[in-house]
Amino acid sequence: MTFPARLNPLRVTFRVIVNPLAAVREIGQTEAPPWWQTFLGLALPVLLVSVIASQWLYQVIPTGLPPEAMPGAWGFGIYSVLAMSIGVLGLTWSAHYLGELFQGRGDADRAMLAVSIGLLPAWVAKVAAAFPWPWGNGIGLLLILYSLWLLYWSLRGILGLRRGNRIGLFVATVFCGAFITLIFGWALMDVIPGATPEIRIGTTWLI
Repeated sequence: MTFPARLNPLRVTFRVIVNPLAAVREIGQTEAPPWWQTFLGLALPVLLVSVIASQWLYQVIPTGLPPEAMPGAWGFGIYSVLAMSIGVLGLTWSAHYLGELFQGRGDADRAMLAVSIGLLPAWVAKVAAAFPWPWGNGIGLLLILYSLWLLYWSLRGILGLRRGNRIGLFVATVFCGAFITLIFGWALMDVIPGATPEIRIGTTWLI
């Protein structure tokens, strides 16, 4: 499979959803493009589509919440793109720097590829979560769990980890990536106008 075909966002997302292990195995056997090319060609387009689609759905499907409890569409959309991009970069550089610690490969290019593949179901989950409860939230949660499982297999297959070090790198990468995203994401929320609602009811506004 050539890189232009492999980095086609629609094709890769469909292939990962339908046959994830085969996709990871196939990608792991080829040379990875530069990390920024994977980010701009695969991760960014998919997360942009997921944000736009989810924000549009929130505007047309009643949420049952008062208007003051919903963030602004543009403000929250910009915040989501930035926060999700930080999440991708945080996970990537965590996997890159922690790879050698767990006797794997410290390779930023392959780490970005593994993280981008692993997060594809999570970005689909963002769209699913915009549908009415309980179906939207239930499907979204299942896709997030699926994404964590796929991230483990992507780190394992694309970074080439040895047995006994795979779970350690996975846990450390998720912890560090989530910590980085939380720190910067929380700061961004207070900076971008309209990213937070006037009244925060539960955690629905954080989706």
